Amino acid sequence: MHGLIDSHFHLLEMEKKGIDPKKLLIQLHEAGFAGGIDIGVSENDIAIRAPLVAPYPNIRTAAGIGPWGADGEEAITAKTDRFQRNISGFRVDCIGEIGLDYHWNYGTPARQRQLFEEQLSLARELEVPVVIHSRDADEDMIEILGKSTFSHAGIMHCFSSGWALAQTAIDRGLYISFAGPITYKNNHGLREMLARVPIERLLLETDSPYLAPTPHRGKTNTPFTMVEIYSEAARILGIGVEDLSIRIRTNFANLFGSPGRS
Repeated sequence: MHGLIDSHFHLLEMEKKGIDPKKLLIQLHEAGFAGGIDIGVSENDIAIRAPLVAPYPNIRTAAGIGPWGADGEEAITAKTDRFQRNISGFRVDCIGEIGLDYHWNYGTPARQRQLFEEQLSLARELEVPVVIHSRDADEDMIEILGKSTFSHAGIMHCFSSGWALAQTAIDRGLYISFAGPITYKNNHGLREMLARVPIERLLLETDSPYLAPTPHRGKTNTPFTMVEIYSEAARILGIGVEDLSIRIRTNFANLFGSPGRS
């Protein structure tokens, strides 16, 4: 684990799976974990998460309303206004995860797009990066990214889309992050995608507690499986794990500042 960055994990979701987040963070720190981002999944979880990571300046905090927040009939602007009030007074290093997910049909596409675009605007107002979720929504995501500005960049998380979306994101200055599925036997296309991403725009993640890599597939995931993800990514790129970890740390620092919170 020494020197490894995990650009996307969910402490509260791991807690729901029976993992003590405080104990986990201690164990990661003792193992030399280089840091990463604890990601929000609801509009009001920042007050619980912020104290957990406060002792660890190398762990950033993201807050956002994912596409699942488009469910229901409440006006989207009412949701985003309340979210902005909820995060006021807390250190929010980036807005996320936010985005589009047409696989699960949350709300309607129009509501998802509005929710996403209003939070992109909030990120610009707060002058922070974004963490973007995209599933089965390449066409609309390409359209939105193409007309958006990202003065503080951001991350396409757990990337599993086509090259057209990857290229659009890279052209907009975003980073592309890959997770455990790069280790799955039949994901040849995803491994080919990783190999095409410029290394200066590459990040890696676990998306814990989800998507555990081989040989842990089907089990509750934690940032400790970054070892397997880095090993496979290094193999795909034909470089050493240490060289890759240095590159990822540099990319993460370019996005958020180094070594701690700026």
